[in-house]
Amino acid sequence: MKMGDGGTLREMVFKTFLRNPGLGPSKMAERLKANYNSVKAIYARLCEEGLLRREGRGNYSSNYDGILLHLLERIEALERGEG
Repeated sequence: MKMGDGGTLREMVFKTFLRNPGLGPSKMAERLKANYNSVKAIYARLCEEGLLRREGRGNYSSNYDGILLHLLERIEALERGEG
């Protein structure tokens, strides 16, 4: 799902969260004018991918170890030419 020039909704949620770590799915959906269920599913996916941690109902935090590992894997894939 593309949302204008900002990239996918997933990218927008993740970047906005990193800039505003207090935003839960409800506030994020309001800020991005996006569907709450879509945003909630993105939070769940980001947790599964190890990029966020769920701290409780509607509360999340950045998982910096997971983010660094994800970036390292992405760099290695780019170096192998896997775009």
